[in-house]
Amino acid sequence: MNSLTLYRKFALGLLGLWSLCSLGITPVFAGECDDLNEAVLDSCKDKSVTAKGPRVDMFEVPGYFMMADPAFSGGEGMQDYMAVGDAQIIIHTFDEVQCPEDIEVKGTLTQTELEDDDGQKHNAWLISVTEFKCL
Repeated sequence: MNSLTLYRKFALGLLGLWSLCSLGITPVFAGECDDLNEAVLDSCKDKSVTAKGPRVDMFEVPGYFMMADPAFSGGEGMQDYMAVGDAQIIIHTFDEVQCPEDIEVKGTLTQTELEDDDGQKHNAWLISVTEFKCL
């Protein structure tokens, strides 16, 4: 009888510890994609993100980035580019981006595989933008 009580206390203690750890950790990771940076790109894949950074000219990105353009695949929208740290990111918008330099975008971050002219495959980051603003 005493060992059963000890077992229950141990089980409840583990459950309580797990609950406290979950509550303590979740808020830390919940907001990591609100201010996207290069260090958290992988952990924010397929999540809603907010990214700020300079726009990148189309002549400064790899040529295979153009293969992601919605106009190429018969989709709708426009394609632009931005930098988050050293990472160049493709952004898909429904409106033309008129920002001269820095931009803030909100949307879903995905990773897509693109093929260059030599047939090599490359991974590229892409944000499907739901809203953007000039900074």
